[in-house]
Amino acid sequence: MKLKFLPLIVGLIAAAAISATPLTAFAQDTAPQSQPTRTRIQLSDQQQAQFQQLEANAITAIENILTPDQKTQFAQARQNGQGLNAIQGLTDEQKQGIVGVIENLNTQIGNLLTPEQIQQIEQGQ
Repeated sequence: MKLKFLPLIVGLIAAAAISATPLTAFAQDTAPQSQPTRTRIQLSDQQQAQFQQLEANAITAIENILTPDQKTQFAQARQNGQGLNAIQGLTDEQKQGIVGVIENLNTQIGNLLTPEQIQQIEQGQ
């Protein structure tokens, strides 16, 4: 069952973790009307706090993989809403490390969600 929503969460987290928008914004209904509607779930205050901590931990883990120059590029990319593609010179080893961080984050978020929230995500696919 978890495998069905994993690709959605991977995409959501990858986009959110590297952008300036906190991940909690993806759980709120704040999408501009000109963009396609995404599946939104309501997080409890406790879930939002845990979500923010997971996001901060993932960003730190990604930064620990990067060189000082790449860290600067990453910070600028997050401020500008760009993705990891804005970081130049990533080695295959760095890319694998970042994928591992995102996969770990996805697992942690999956464990954070209630069965009802997971069902909401699956129905939105």
